[in-house]
Amino acid sequence: MIPIFEQGDSHGIGHSFDTFIRRFSDICKNHIESKRAHAFAFIFYDFTDSNLKDVLKSKGGFARLDRLSGRKLSVFYLHSNNRKLNKHFNDTFKYVFEIEDNINLPFVLFLKFDGEIAEIEELKISELEQDNPMFAFSELFDTIESYVAQLEKEIIDVESKTNKLTNVINKYKRMAIDEFIKLILKDGYNMIKDF
Repeated sequence: MIPIFEQGDSHGIGHSFDTFIRRFSDICKNHIESKRAHAFAFIFYDFTDSNLKDVLKSKGGFARLDRLSGRKLSVFYLHSNNRKLNKHFNDTFKYVFEIEDNINLPFVLFLKFDGEIAEIEELKISELEQDNPMFAFSELFDTIESYVAQLEKEIIDVESKTNKLTNVINKYKRMAIDEFIKLILKDGYNMIKDF
């Protein structure tokens, strides 16, 4: 969980709004290269949505979501009491990611980039519908948990394919070495026989 603050990064974690806007692709690239994340999420909410704001401001809610996202997902959200900044954040990123106006706030946007952070490989939007404070956190948690589970499955599938490919390569290397040794032994035997 990475908050984006109205100004300054004096909070120990997070980014200032201006810095985040200017360095967005660098931040994402750094998270992937340092294996801090495989994908990214943005939590978008209306300034007047006190349920979601309260969830994100509560230390317990933040800690549980942070542990859940772990090293698989970097989750960004705006942490500000400024109505205009909140609208600017929402409008800016809705424009950047070409999100249609019929998508209602609040929602979570999940995205993965290609290896170069040049193109979006996957973009998924999950609208949050709970307006009951008791269930708002559960809905947000379940939404993120479901995406993290999907990521973990994809990571395991990729690792499995990589391991199979490595095993095939190693098998052929061993076969090549075994064949080479047989050839040397055969040629060596033939050379001895010829003397």
